[in-house]
Amino acid sequence: MLILLSAISLFLSGEDPVKSSKKANLKVDVQNVRTLKGAVYVALFRTGSDFPDGKPLDGKKLEATQKSVETTFSVEPGDYAVAVFHDENGNGQMDKRIFGIPKEPYGFSNNFRPTMSAPKFSDCKFSVGDAGKTISIKLN
Repeated sequence: MLILLSAISLFLSGEDPVKSSKKANLKVDVQNVRTLKGAVYVALFRTGSDFPDGKPLDGKKLEATQKSVETTFSVEPGDYAVAVFHDENGNGQMDKRIFGIPKEPYGFSNNFRPTMSAPKFSDCKFSVGDAGKTISIKLN
């Protein structure tokens, strides 16, 4: 009876009883911050999202006070991708040139360097296991 009540409460709460709720730490180290002004935006994406221009799973805004900045996300083990940009002028957006070419420094997980278009999730994908993961992204 107790097991049935637990299963019903999980169902009513919207949680998946099969899905693990174990979290791991994902540490993102952003390097090569050129100017110590503005903010560095870090966006975390999960498989199936509109990477890199869609809504991220989570995001952080870090003050650009050092040549490298870091943040930590608490995530479920799985596949992710990260997009980063340094908003040097502090206007809250990525400034772009003609044809959408970024004016401000940016970077992606796996230090993927796009050539003619935005990267695909598969280009920047990495896995986080139960023990967590640390990645480093160098801004262009």
